[in-house]
Amino acid sequence: MRISVGVLIGIGLGVSLAIARQAAAQDRPVGADFTDVYRVGGVNAPEWAQFTNPTRMGFDAKGNLYLLDLGGFRIVVIDSGGNLVMTVGRKGEGPGEFRTPTDVVVWRDGRFGVVDIGHAAYQLFTPDGQLERFVKMSSAAGEAGIAAARWEVRADPAGGAVIAEGAGFGAMLASVFMDELGGEQVHVVGEEGKLERLDLRGDVAVAESIARARRIPPDEEDALTFAPSVIWDVLPDGTIAYVDSTAYEISLVGPDGRTRGVLERALSPERVTAGIRSALIEHELEEMEEELEEQRERMGDQFAALFTDETLDGLRETVETQEFYSEIPVLRSLRATWEGSFWVQRRGEEPWNDGGPIDVLGAEGQYRGTLPAGDPGMPRAFGPNGLVAFVERDELDVPTIVVKRLPEEVR
Repeated sequence: MRISVGVLIGIGLGVSLAIARQAAAQDRPVGADFTDVYRVGGVNAPEWAQFTNPTRMGFDAKGNLYLLDLGGFRIVVIDSGGNLVMTVGRKGEGPGEFRTPTDVVVWRDGRFGVVDIGHAAYQLFTPDGQLERFVKMSSAAGEAGIAAARWEVRADPAGGAVIAEGAGFGAMLASVFMDELGGEQVHVVGEEGKLERLDLRGDVAVAESIARARRIPPDEEDALTFAPSVIWDVLPDGTIAYVDSTAYEISLVGPDGRTRGVLERALSPERVTAGIRSALIEHELEEMEEELEEQRERMGDQFAALFTDETLDGLRETVETQEFYSEIPVLRSLRATWEGSFWVQRRGEEPWNDGGPIDVLGAEGQYRGTLPAGDPGMPRAFGPNGLVAFVERDELDVPTIVVKRLPEEVR
């Protein structure tokens, strides 16, 4: 079953700006005036709210926000009024302590889990912050256990499990630790683009395949610029929504692995031309030169020793000789709201811009409207009663957690 979300006519292949303008002309704007609920963090924050890298977070049904502060090796739980509930964890080797935490998953009843690749385990906690179980990612011992690490992890709404994608992360980590493993070949668990349910009720996570996204391009070993990656999320009823092509096509798969349909909107991917190749290479070279200049000012005489002329020429050659996929993906991000609607972020006006407008689709796939590109962008987490969380950074790169409330039309 294919569900057409809106009908957009006359969008063909052409220059990027023309396509972006034509798409915008067909959009139905919805308001982005979200009400601030609370802000925590910043330069003058209390000690508990002095965050380092708070990028992973989730809400429970009470509106509590669970935030993984990566550099602080802790979980910070904040109530719906912006007050500290508790902090959990610290850097360490034992259960309940974190070696290399990378993600947090939150179930609606307040249970939460920390993905700790240093321990090659999922550490599961009760709503009051007590360690409940320590579940290994794999039965492999030692550092080899990280081969079961996954790129993306979401809480399974049914409880007792997480939904995860593939083993791209595990493959990368296994190669990093190859020397420590004596050069031994490590069997990587799972496959990139494969969506699985990981049962966490035992001592070791047990994977069950749910869906397999297409590998794009199927016969290429090296990553191509603009080649689409798999983007996905889990709805409250356990349905998985994912995109695995350059087109505006969102595939829906139920918890039982059965296909439930495809959501579409008639926005066509743009073909990569020589002009687009040249523009992107020029853009990336300019960005690289700006970054190198910042490094030169900060490092002083050490810069010349680290970045020789030969090294710099090699970096520029890598940018100039990169290979391209044939089309530019329409979609760049996909998230499910607490109520089961979709936020679908498109590319921006420039082909390399991921922060484009956001389409809001209802739970049945009906098109509600489009939020403009720019602030506030895609939330880090969606919660009950329209709560959403963002991260803002000031000129000193100090983070602040901002929780807002969405109007009914975009929940």
